[in-house]
This record gives sequence, structure tokens and C-alpha cells, in this order.
Amino acid sequence: MATWHDDKLLELASQLTYSPADKRREQLHAAIVLLPSINPLKSYPWDFIHFRITSFQPRSHSDHSLAGKVLRADLIEFLSDTLAIPVAEGAGPGDSVMALEDVTRKFNVSDKTIQRWRKQGLIALRYIYPDGRRRLGFLESAVGQFAAANKERVDRSANFKQISEEEKKKIIEAARFLAAHHRLSIKEVAGHIAHQLKRSPEAIRYTIRNYDLEHPEAAVFPDPEVLPRKPASALPLFTPTESAPPPTSDPLAVPATSGETTRREHARRLKSARVEFMHNPLFDHPDADSIILKVLPAEARARAQTTVAAGINAKATDVYLARIPRDLPAFLQDIFRQPLMPHEVETDAFRQMNYLNYRISRLQRSLDVETASAEQLTEIESLLAQSAALKNLIVQSNLRVAVHVARKHQRVDRPLMELVSDATIWLMRAADKFDFARAGGGGSGARFSTYASFALMKNFARDRVEQLTRRDSHLLTGQEEIINTLGDRETDAAGERIDAANLQTDLLTVIQELPPRERELLTHHYGLDQTKPALSLAQIGDKMGITKARVRQLEARALRKLRHLLESRREKLHKATARK
Repeated sequence: MATWHDDKLLELASQLTYSPADKRREQLHAAIVLLPSINPLKSYPWDFIHFRITSFQPRSHSDHSLAGKVLRADLIEFLSDTLAIPVAEGAGPGDSVMALEDVTRKFNVSDKTIQRWRKQGLIALRYIYPDGRRRLGFLESAVGQFAAANKERVDRSANFKQISEEEKKKIIEAARFLAAHHRLSIKEVAGHIAHQLKRSPEAIRYTIRNYDLEHPEAAVFPDPEVLPRKPASALPLFTPTESAPPPTSDPLAVPATSGETTRREHARRLKSARVEFMHNPLFDHPDADSIILKVLPAEARARAQTTVAAGINAKATDVYLARIPRDLPAFLQDIFRQPLMPHEVETDAFRQMNYLNYRISRLQRSLDVETASAEQLTEIESLLAQSAALKNLIVQSNLRVAVHVARKHQRVDRPLMELVSDATIWLMRAADKFDFARAGGGGSGARFSTYASFALMKNFARDRVEQLTRRDSHLLTGQEEIINTLGDRETDAAGERIDAANLQTDLLTVIQELPPRERELLTHHYGLDQTKPALSLAQIGDKMGITKARVRQLEARALRKLRHLLESRREKLHKATARK
């Protein structure tokens, strides 16, 4: 799906879509020539950009400018998304169009490497191929320019190969020598060997750890936190690979009947099955299967055993998650009797689930519905079942979070069970969006329970605003989210709710009292200016020249000020009414 950062470039791209084919090729060639010259650290006036792409000055002067980083991203999107030319007509004289497979074969790299190169400047266009479908194509001239400008990167990727058995022996011997004679840590050893062998430190480190797990009696680093000295059943841990419940009835299961029509229909369902994952560089490692599905789970269980036994596991000792709320119905109390998944094991479960979904996504892209074999379909089904089982474990272990948040939003007109049901659905969505790489190890970093709590509260707030909007059709759509963020407010001691229309009027009045910078931020983010679309925090950061995190901090401060101004205004109006 196209992701544009600047409205004016998107508008220009939409206009150029209707240009004749020859003219469109000229414009795309101009954009290709312009892209390498853009400096991400500079800003460029809109009139300059318009002229370089179209060869015409805009009809009226504009003060609008784009940061180089934004311009590069949108030019790549412009080149990737606006082309609608048959592949046979896509190249100029002396040039040709290379398919993705041709480029991977030319440099002896994977599809994933080519996708990374695209983000680093390799220009790819979408052409209409003979089968009528739009697919990526690479101009041979553009590929040559990228290879010449990034020779070291291209050579390094082309020469990459898996670690051979002979190389593994050398790594272990060197690691044993460095650990014994120089008393270096595994991180220091991996860095030293990686520098000598021109390998990544992560690959060296996992080679050593994998060896230690397979040969505990001759381990290079016999660390008790890495090598479990007790069997996995020594402590009552929540272990995904052992405790995963059988998956519920799978709508993608193979039908009992056979035949080509049934097989094609089943393949079509599998190919269109929606999977989401948070990508991680480790997924592209040559030994990712062994590392993610064997080595790291064993390490996570070993660390969790140590922390749980010592009573210091960050999640298992969380009183908020462990205690059963007062006056909770009996049928919900059972949720709090389910075992808590230790932090290390939960992070590993997220890693495994996302990696399985990553593999599913790759298999779906390569799956041909017409010629799919039974082995391909079985492999995708197996991965889907494993991923679903891991997700079920994560959600079940965190259902108590859904109950806690749902109870805070309980009202007379909303039964608790209905709220818990909604919270469970949002909890499942949060599991798909959680970035496990931020969770860290040993209880450090962001926890999923914290992330899920904020996600549920945001969804409950949005749901509440939608109820207010349905009751008052005069509430402007562009202001729903900011009113959602401000939440419900009481106007007097009796608890009379602010009417949505009055809140709208107050909002438009008091927002003018904010400092210009904060007023501009809220106006852009929440779309309060009906003539312009709402912008994301990243887009606002680019426009204001600050980071996305800083924009979020400014937004929180502006909302606090806005809430205070609204409350003060309502209090003054209430006192004035009381005096009359």
C-alpha cells in the first residue's frame, strides 16, 4: 500500500497519472535522475521539485518545501506506484527492464536483500507484465548505477555464504582460546572473531551458543543462565513448546473431499489468509530456523527458571497482574488462576510467532494457486497452526490485563462481560502489533502487558467517543479523535456529562489559547483544519524538523493544557450560570 509523506507530491503524482505514456516516461526518467542528487539533510523548495520532474514552473509560487528525507521517500513511492506502462515499452534505447529474479541472479543475493537495497536507493518501478499484472521491474541502467555507487555493499552481499562445518570448528577453537587465555566475554569473543573472519558478530555468537547447547560437557561458556542444569520440568514454567493447547478448529483446514477444484480453492484460501508480523533482522539470518526455534527458546527457559526460582522475575512478581480484583464474578476469576508467562518466555514466544508469520508470508508470495502441491499447502497449514497456538498462549496469559482495563470502563449501560469481550478482541490485535525487539531480556525493556494496557484504554476511549458521536450527529468527524483523547468530563458535582456539541464549541474556542506551535501540532495531527488531511506524528516531525518522539511529548503536553483550559472554561460558565 502506498505511503506518502507530502500532500503536494501526492497531488502531482495523481495528476501525472493521466499524462500520455511518452510524457510519463520522461517524467519518471526525470525523477530517477533527481533522486540520487537529493541530500537527506537539506530542504528543497516545491517550485524546484515541480520543475525538475515536469520541466514546467508551477502556475503560482509556493512557499512549501520538503525535507530531503521526506522527498527521497516520496520520490521512491512516486517511481514505484505511478507507472502503468507495459514492460515491453518501459525501457529507452540501449536499456532493458530486469525482473526481480534477474537482479537476484545477477548479484547472487536473496529477494530480501533486494528489498533492503530499494530502501537504500535502488530504483524499482512497477510495470504491466504480459499476464496483465503489475510487478516490480528494474532498469538495467539504474541497477548498474546502484552497483557502482555501492560496490562494497553489493560485493559483501554477493559473497555472503552460510558458515561451513570447517569454519564452525575454527570459530569454536578460536573462542575457546580467547575465553581461556584472555578471559573475554562471549560478546567480546564474537566481536574479535567476526572482525577476523569478516562475519557479523551475531552470527559468531549464535554459532558458539548453539555449540554450547549441543555439547554441554565441552561448552566454551558454561554459563548456568545459558545452559540449563535442570530438566525443563524442574520449575512450573509457562513453556510454549510444551504447554501449547491444541489449536481450535481451523477454517483453513484441508477439506475431506479431493479433486483439483477443491485443492485450488484451498490454496486460494491459504494464499489470502491474513498474517501480520513485526520484522526483525534476525529473520534473515541463514540459520534463523535453528536460532529462533531451538537455541533462543532453550536460553529463554533457562533464564526464566533462574529468575522465577529466585523470585525476581519481573512479570511473575507483578502484583497488579497476580491479584484477583474484588467483587469479580466467579466465571472471570478463573482467568487469574492461569499461570503467568515469565517475561523471558513471553518475549521468546513473540519472536517465534512473528518469525512463523514471516515464513508464512514468504510462502504465500511464492504460492501459485494453480500448481500448488500438497506439500506446500501442508507446510503453510502447519506454520499457521503453530503461530495460532503461540498467539493463544500469549493472549490467555494476558487476559487478566483485559479484565483490569475493562473494569475501569464499566458503566451502567455497558455490562462487564461485553466490555471484557471487546477488550479480548483488542488484546488479540495488540499481540499482532507488539514489537518484541523492544521487550529486552531479563525483565528489561517494554512489557507486552504495559503496551496492551495502553492499547485497550485507547480503544475504549475511541469507542466512547463513537457513542457520543452517534447521539449527536452535529459533532464534526475531524474532531472525534481529539475529543476521544480528552475523554469524558463532568460539569458539576452531580456528574452531568458535557454535551458533545458544547464540547465541540468549547474545543474550537480554547484551542486558540494554546501557543502557536502546540496549536499547529494538534491541528495537523487531528485534522481540525477541514481543508487539509490529518498528518501522522512522523510527518509532523519532518515538517517541524524534530523527531517523532519529541512530537509525541509536545502532543501530550498540549493535550494536558487543552484539558485544563476546557475544565477552567466549563467551571467559569457553571459559576456564571449559578449566580444568575
